[in-house]
Amino acid sequence: MDKWENIAERRIREAMAEGAFDNLEGKGRPLDLSEDPYEDPSLRMAHRLLLNNGFAPAWIEEAKDLEHAIERARRDLARAIAAQAPLDGFRAQIAEINKRILAHNLKAPSTQFHMRPVDAEALIAESTFPRPRKTRPDSS
Repeated sequence: MDKWENIAERRIREAMAEGAFDNLEGKGRPLDLSEDPYEDPSLRMAHRLLLNNGFAPAWIEEAKDLEHAIERARRDLARAIAAQAPLDGFRAQIAEINKRILAHNLKAPSTQFHMRPVDAEALIAESTFPRPRKTRPDSS
């Protein structure tokens, strides 16, 4: 810890010992987190209107659509493998999803909301050669 952090920690401990935090407004109640203090003020009203009417920002809606597209692709892969059909259509489908993921990542406000591109070959390998499930040891 640096010198300033030690000073700040000491001052906080002293204030707690003196009871400076005992009569704070809202003590004992959960914090109101309905407002995001880091949200761009120019977008706050638009986001509130969207939220109150059951919508979300475009990048969130796009992420939901991408999750659904990935699930559809997984189902299509399972059907293609069961029918022993060529997997070129699945690979093209994943390539298109990956283009949409890259566009989504450019729109998302933070890297924590980015999506990883889908590895078509890994999904094919996983579907073709599923990993054995671990079983619990017999408890008898």
